[in-house]
Amino acid sequence: MGFMTFLEKWFPMKEIHGSCSIIVDIPAELYYKELALYTGISLLANAIAKCEIKTYVDHAPVKDRDYYCLNVSPNPNESSSQFWHKVIEKVIRGGEALVIETNGNLYCADSYCVKEERPIIGNSYQNISVGNFTFTKTWGANDVYLFRLDNTEIGGLLNGMSNEYNKLISAAAKSYKQSNGSKFKLHIEGAKAGDKEFNKEFEETIKKQLATFMENEYSIYPEFEGYELTSFKESNPKNADDLIKLRKDMFEIVGQALKIPQTLMSGNITNMNEITKVFLTFAVDPLADMIAEVLNKRAGFENWVKGSFYKMDTGKINHRDIFEIAQSIDKLIACGSMCIDELREELGYEALNTPFSRQHFMTKNYEKIEQLLKQMVEGGEMGNE
Repeated sequence: MGFMTFLEKWFPMKEIHGSCSIIVDIPAELYYKELALYTGISLLANAIAKCEIKTYVDHAPVKDRDYYCLNVSPNPNESSSQFWHKVIEKVIRGGEALVIETNGNLYCADSYCVKEERPIIGNSYQNISVGNFTFTKTWGANDVYLFRLDNTEIGGLLNGMSNEYNKLISAAAKSYKQSNGSKFKLHIEGAKAGDKEFNKEFEETIKKQLATFMENEYSIYPEFEGYELTSFKESNPKNADDLIKLRKDMFEIVGQALKIPQTLMSGNITNMNEITKVFLTFAVDPLADMIAEVLNKRAGFENWVKGSFYKMDTGKINHRDIFEIAQSIDKLIACGSMCIDELREELGYEALNTPFSRQHFMTKNYEKIEQLLKQMVEGGEMGNE
């Protein structure tokens, strides 16, 4: 989802007919908060969209209809990336996201109502709408997927917090414009100052000429007899440091609320591996766990206990250079931890599905401790010590 599309969802847009220009009618102070929130949501949603949701049947991974629905396309109109972006955005902004399943497809609701709160047997939901379509049926708690990380609406908290920052940003912007704007002083003869005809002429003609003169880079102002136009400069012009600091502070606050490292929010990354670990541990993993838990809850205990369940694999979020991890790959095969096909799938390659690629290998350096002790006893090494 592009940034302009994101803004259209939350702010009124004006289109100029006959051209491609679009005017976003939002106050500057809201722009900072929305840009920071959009950055945080985009980072989290991109990470979740890159995860592989594995489906298991009888404790074995399978690529069935569920796998396709969760990882490729949940419905005819969306890809899985678009779908999970929408889910994550609603979880962060509103505290929860409701997903329904109909005709084998998944849809994230744009709006819905809780028909009845039932703490013991589960709530019921109605007026669930997706786009311009509203379902007439009532949905029970076991019929929907309710993604909720906690009971706090982060979007609401940020809105409350940003009220004071909006005032500061507005004041800083106003001060900057006032001190750095172009100002001129027009000296007029005293006889004309109170003349009604002159006042009318000034409003209709002279002010327009002045505005054109000040707003254009190259322009000429005709100065008539009785008028004198002089530049009026501020004695202490301000720079944009205050605005930059407030913008940075807004990004830091949003980052703290979403558990995202500040270097990721700002884009000034120095240690990618360490930053990614922190990002995955505190920001992404809780969302991934929530998704897996909700999917397994909807599938039910009977399926789960039989070994049919869902699992979020966050291992593919971090970019891997195959040449940098070549020694680690060799070690995983040498110790028998993974076979060749398992490693290929982990690295994003297709499995070979051959007898040798499905075998587990182990070097001669790895032995059972009982076997090693037996060899030491037989060789007399234990007695010598």
